[in-house]
Order: sequence, then structure tokens, then C-alpha cells
Amino acid sequence: MPTTPATCPLDCPDACGVLVETDAQGRFERVRGDPGHPWSRGTLCGKTALYGELVTSPDRLLEPLVRGPSGELEPASWEEAVARIAERVRPLRGEQILAAPYGGSMGFAARRFPLRMMHALGASFLDDSICDGAAMAGWELVLGRRIGADLDEIEGCDLFVAWGLDAARTMQHLLPRLRELARRGVPVVVLDVYRTETIERVERWGGKGLVLRPGSDGALALALSRLAFERGLADRGFLERECLGAREYEAGARDGHDLEWAARETGLEPGAIEELAERLGAARRPFVKLGLGFTRRSNGGGSMRAVCSMAAVFGLADRLHLQSSDAFGLDDAIVERPDLRPPGQEREPVTHAALGRELLGGRFRAIFVWGHNPAVTCPDALRVREALSRPDLLTVVHEQFLTETARLADVVLPAATFVEHADVYRSYAHRWLRYVPRAAAPPAEARSNVEAFAAIAKALELPRPSWDASAESVCEELLDASRERFAPGELDALRAGVPVKMRPPEPPGGGRGTPSGKVELSSERALALGLPAVAAYQPEESAGIEGAFRLHCAPSRNTHNSTFAHSPRHLRREGPPRAHLNPEDAAGLSIAEGRPVTLRNRLGRITLTAAVAAEMPRGMVRVDGLPRAQDVPEGVGINALLPGELSDLGGSLLYGARVDVEPVADGEEG
Repeated sequence: MPTTPATCPLDCPDACGVLVETDAQGRFERVRGDPGHPWSRGTLCGKTALYGELVTSPDRLLEPLVRGPSGELEPASWEEAVARIAERVRPLRGEQILAAPYGGSMGFAARRFPLRMMHALGASFLDDSICDGAAMAGWELVLGRRIGADLDEIEGCDLFVAWGLDAARTMQHLLPRLRELARRGVPVVVLDVYRTETIERVERWGGKGLVLRPGSDGALALALSRLAFERGLADRGFLERECLGAREYEAGARDGHDLEWAARETGLEPGAIEELAERLGAARRPFVKLGLGFTRRSNGGGSMRAVCSMAAVFGLADRLHLQSSDAFGLDDAIVERPDLRPPGQEREPVTHAALGRELLGGRFRAIFVWGHNPAVTCPDALRVREALSRPDLLTVVHEQFLTETARLADVVLPAATFVEHADVYRSYAHRWLRYVPRAAAPPAEARSNVEAFAAIAKALELPRPSWDASAESVCEELLDASRERFAPGELDALRAGVPVKMRPPEPPGGGRGTPSGKVELSSERALALGLPAVAAYQPEESAGIEGAFRLHCAPSRNTHNSTFAHSPRHLRREGPPRAHLNPEDAAGLSIAEGRPVTLRNRLGRITLTAAVAAEMPRGMVRVDGLPRAQDVPEGVGINALLPGELSDLGGSLLYGARVDVEPVADGEEG
């Protein structure tokens, strides 16, 4: 059976190796793990293992749809759909057009080629505020480049700390490595805000879980720093050699932040904090893997600054990992072509987390959506839906299924899946790059992102590079322009589908990519942003979203954002949308397992099924994944309860909302 090497396209750090099997006629059969991939080693998570259900789904979009005179979406030819788009777009100025991609596919071509057309139009782009904006800003203020430690070195570490990372749900190929570390007696510590599945597994293997109060990560990091300074655990040589502002940071850490204060702020036992400090100070080859969750709060950027600063105090700044994007050294501009933008058409990014508010402001007359389902995934979802329904806004969606966003569109174009087009994939965790050829033909009228946006660009008579391209040619442009990044033979291996490990490039002028070239424990850039020069703790605020319970929107173990909302097996595994509550909280509200409960705040309300869960702390309600609107009586998802406000460093507040929880009385269901 013909087999094509590939990479899972989902917005996930693992970027797993996949083998795509087709029949003799080139028709898709199934996906399975690639044993030759150095990170995933032949296994797939339960989500991607069933990806074939999407490829062969009877619900896939197979032809374009346009909104007809009746107000309903009606079938159309590609020519008719593209002509409709061109007619509406031609009279618009660049500032009236918004590009709205996201992580539906992480491939260079699929995600970035459509930006060529957007640059040529002079369109506005979204920022990174929803996902990792605050995390990246906090990291860069202290550590500079987004490279981090090499994940392939985990197996040789003598201490592993997962900080705010539920690997069982978001990075499953890390778990076998943690199990092996624990088997060998290496200490494994996991910090999170509830007893996650990752904590439960690690403790079964002999490791330790620490459950801290949400939003208190910065407090813990500063307390650990103070302990390091007080108890001789700080790496004075590293601080003197590699850091700027070490004395100022030490003075700040010693000013307050004692053990008793930290215990009150974090909810951890003083002994647990001391033990963690001692372990960090004693380890010679530690590895600290950070997640993003703790930065999606009002104080998220400051928390990341504090954690990065703490790592430098212990001398392990180079043993810290958040993302590896800068390790690849590939130039996004080769694919995006910002040089096509008309002179004088540079624009400030649009706040992604406030998309609904931005669209309702009236300055945009067209939005192009690909790899994204903003009606579901954006905060303040009710406002997003209202905005996308504006009759004066042309909404164009390139999509594989009739998603909740596509249902609101004026033009819907059928999209290919990752097995049906060529692309180049990098991870934002490990350092393995892969070129993926097309494995199977797309069904009916479905087209790749390159084909779809090239057709629109040509109809708009935009510059030739925005339309004279194929997925294969875009990949070749990228690889050819990056030739100097590869050792002899690596580029040929890459073109043959073999993963190639990239070496981080040297920044111009050397150093770490900060203004000083050093780890900046004191930052002039932070001062310019109105922040303290050194990391400081600011308790979390609610952004005006009050309620008795913290709302924790956790990743699902069975689905991935809204990607598998059209896969029956994924949905069966996930079950009905549930609100997970601590048993004492449930008893106090007379809430029983399996009964309906309503979550509400000033933004909206949704009704879910109660799940009484011992792993939940008091005062927190957890909802897994992104429940489909059709599975909720109110017809909206969980993001209807999340604010579109920003954190201290411009990130989202996806974990920053509060809600009241109420049982639904008999006779009021539905």
C-alpha cells in the first residue's frame, strides 16, 4: 500500500510524524504513526489517530457556497464564488480588509501563503493576543529569542519540572519520557492549578504534583528566587556572567516574598516550596518545561517574567523551554511576501482577543478567515457572532466543514485537508523540520489554501507572486531561500520526507536577542511599557467578570479546539459538555452528578451537565474543550463567557473569567 510521510498539522507542540496510506489509485485509506520520527516515535495521540474520519467524512464541504437572495447559503461554482468576492473587495481600501487566520493548519504554505494576497491588498492582520501573546512578551523581555532548551535532552536530565503544562492533554508524547525518568529515579515535579491527569499519572510513577492557587505563579517564582539568594542556591557565576540587572532583581526578590507570604498567596505548604527550591538548586542538568495556561490571566506576562527571572537565578535559563520557533531560522517573509504591500499601507495589528469589538466598530468591510473558527474559539463569542452577521461585512471562509463561523459567512470555499496538499512543518516544541508532499487528491471541488487564495488574487489582478504559485512551489521557494540553514545532504533528505533537526541560528551581533545581548533581569523595555524594571508580583484581577467561581477552560483529552467537531468517534469519546465541580461545592449548591447546571456572568450564560470531580479545588469550575453550540441549550459555546480584554502584556484572559454556578430546577431544563 503506498505510504507518504507527513506531519500532523494541528496546533500542538508535538508536531507528530504521520504516515498516510493510500490505495493504488491514490485514494486516502488511513493515517498511522511514523516510527522514523524522532519525537513521536511511531505513536499518535487519540485525536490524530482518528484524523481519517475528517478526511472521509460525508459532512465535508465539496463545493463553494454563497449567500443567496433568500439569505441562505447556496451551492455555486468556484468561478461564481470568486467573482462574488472580487466584486465586493475591489472597491475597498486596504484598511477596510482584515486577514483572520489561526492555527487550523501549522504548515507554512497553508497558514502563511494567503497573507501574500492580504499584503498586496494592504489589509490588516490579527495579533497573537489570543494564544501566546503575553507568554512570548514576558519571555522575550528576560530571555530574548524564543528557542529554549532542546527537548531531545530531556532523557538526560536529573530533574524535570512541568510548570503549567497538562501534557496528558496537550503534549502527549512527553509522557513516555516522564515515565522513563521516574522509573530511573529522576525527580519529576508538575505544577498546575488543579489535580490534572498529568499530575495523577506522574504521582503514580513516583513523581510529585503541586497544586497552586490560579494566578499565583509569579509569587511562587519570586519566593523561589528569594530562597535561592538566602540559602546559597543562586548561581552567582551565571548571574554575573550572563545577566543584566542581577543586583536590582535580588533586591526586589528579597523585599517581601518570604516563605510564609508565598504559602498564603499560592496555597502551597511552605515545605513544598522549600523542597522545590532545594531540588532546583541541587540539580546539575535540570529541565523546566513551561506551558501557556498560567499566562492567560490578567498578570500572565508578569508571571512569565518572574518564572524566567527565577530560572536565571538558579543558573538554568538555558535549561528552560517554552517554545522553539526561533530555533528553525526560516524566513516567514519568503512565504508571506510583505514586499507586495503598497507603500504607506503598513498597519498596526488588530487585537485578536477583541475581534468582536473590532469588527462591530465598523472600520472593516471584509474579513477573510482560514484555519480559524472565530465564532467558537474567540473570547466574547456572542459579540463575535454578532459582528460576523453584519450585512455590510463580507465574510469569506475557507473551510473543510460548515463550521459555526462558516454558517455566518457570505462565501464559503471548500478546503483540502493536510493529506491533500504539500507543505513544510516545524514544531514549536522540538526542533525537527519536515517537508510533506501531497499524499491524496482532495475530493470534488475542495482546494488547498494556496489554490484558493491564488484564485482570488488573480481575479483581483494583484501582483503575479500572489497568484502564480502552487503549494509545491511555495515550499520549494522556502527551502531554496533557506539553503544555508542546512548541512550537506540535509536539504535532499528533507525533500525526500525525512525529518531534519535544525540548529538555532546565531542572532546578528551574537548574544541572546535582548537589547543588551544578556538575560535581562532589569529591563529598559519593560519600563517603556509602563512595567517595573524587574519582575514583580501583581495579584490576578477579574477584568470586571465577577462570580463565585473561577472558570477554567481546559483543553480536551479527546478533541482539539473545534477541529474534530464533525467526527462522530471523537464526539462520542468526549460525551456531553460538562461542568466539573469540587464535591463540597456541588453539595453546597445542591448539585448532583449528571444534573444540568447553569454558568453565568455579565457576558452570557450556558447550561451544561454537572460532573462532581474530586480533582477540582474549591471555587473553580472546569469545562473541557470547546462545546458545540448545538450541544448547549443556549446555542453558544464556553467562550461566550470569556472577556475580550487584555492582560498586562497584551495577552488574552482565557483563564481569567469568573462565573456563578446554579442548579437548573426540574421543569426548567432546555
